[in-house]
Amino acid sequence: MSNSYDSQLRLIVAEAVSCIYQNMDNSVPFMAQHSAEWMQQLSGTSRMEDYFLHPIAFPMFLLPWWVEKTLQPSPDATLQRAIAYSTANGYYYIRLIDNLMDGDTDASLTLLPTLNFFHSQFQHSYYNYFPSDHPFWHLFHQVWWRSGESAMEDAYQTDIDLTRFQEIAAQKVCAAKIPIAAVCYYHQQPELIQPWSNFVDLLGCWHQMTNDLFDWIKDSTHHSQTYVLCEAARQKLPQESLTMWMMRYGFNWACDLLQSWMAELQQQAIALNSPDLSQYLIQREQMFLRKRNEVIAGFTGMNKLINVLG
Repeated sequence: MSNSYDSQLRLIVAEAVSCIYQNMDNSVPFMAQHSAEWMQQLSGTSRMEDYFLHPIAFPMFLLPWWVEKTLQPSPDATLQRAIAYSTANGYYYIRLIDNLMDGDTDASLTLLPTLNFFHSQFQHSYYNYFPSDHPFWHLFHQVWWRSGESAMEDAYQTDIDLTRFQEIAAQKVCAAKIPIAAVCYYHQQPELIQPWSNFVDLLGCWHQMTNDLFDWIKDSTHHSQTYVLCEAARQKLPQESLTMWMMRYGFNWACDLLQSWMAELQQQAIALNSPDLSQYLIQREQMFLRKRNEVIAGFTGMNKLINVLG
């Protein structure tokens, strides 16, 4: 699904990630030396930008690009470069905190000071576009604070229901509203911020739930609290294993919920007048359905084996 990123945007993302390392290396070379390895590990390839361009990654660079394409035929390359540089820094900031909170062995506590660089660069990109008294900055602070609060709340959760999932877990991507707002304010179209923000909220639900569904074995092994696992604890029959509950009910329940959200996302994309967004959702749904069918086929095989073994 890499065609969601046209060649110009792919280049902009690659340049943004490269500039982060170059600016860090020029300003704080010791920090750059030790941070580059972590940034490289995220991508899993020789190119750091591949991490962001992966087809199942949250479309944080695509969203402001699509917003601007609804306002003019070709996005402003200079604006999009500034947004991409900010967004990549903001993501690294959030991801490093998440990794450290989760005890991820790939992220050492010695990387913590790198947050100074990521945060300052994330915010600095917008200084050239919005004066200090511009309403953009009120939204920036409210959304940025909410991003941190939701991550903190999520770490403390022990019993997650649908409401808590929507209000907390799915809000971990809410910072994606900031570059959207930047595009809307830049083009003097602030009325578009709310409908696009509503879309981000629902896409955050779909994105997080998809991760929770297909990572349920890993999450259970690591004793992570997710909506899927909490629902299993509430719904399982006495003496029923997590795997048997997923085979009997849980997997189909989660898939039905995801499909209902996807249908709503597709309706919102039409209302947002973004054909590119609509096409992205179609492709993303197709990927989901293929993986769903693979899991169902696996469950069918397991059921046959159970019946044979008695």
